[in-house]
Amino acid sequence: MPVTFVEAALGGEVKVPTLGGPPVTLKLPAGTPGGRTMRARGKGAVRKDGNGDLLVTVEVEVPKSLDDKARQALESYREATAGEDPRAELFQAAKGA
Repeated sequence: MPVTFVEAALGGEVKVPTLGGPPVTLKLPAGTPGGRTMRARGKGAVRKDGNGDLLVTVEVEVPKSLDDKARQALESYREATAGEDPRAELFQAAKGA
């Protein structure tokens, strides 16, 4: 399920199509990482013992182009989070710390 960076970061509700039925609305928690799999119980394929679960994997979409306002907002975000390094733990682990 493709989601925007804003939806993944701030959370929200997203509609997801189902197999032959009406769409379901999933609550996306704030800070949801790409690759997370969520479950919609009973909304998957029909089985002998009832409906199975629908598994939905989150894929954060990166915009291919930005207008000036969006680019400025992202530049401001970059400045506001300049001290954060999501890869810092990888380097510590590589050193054996």
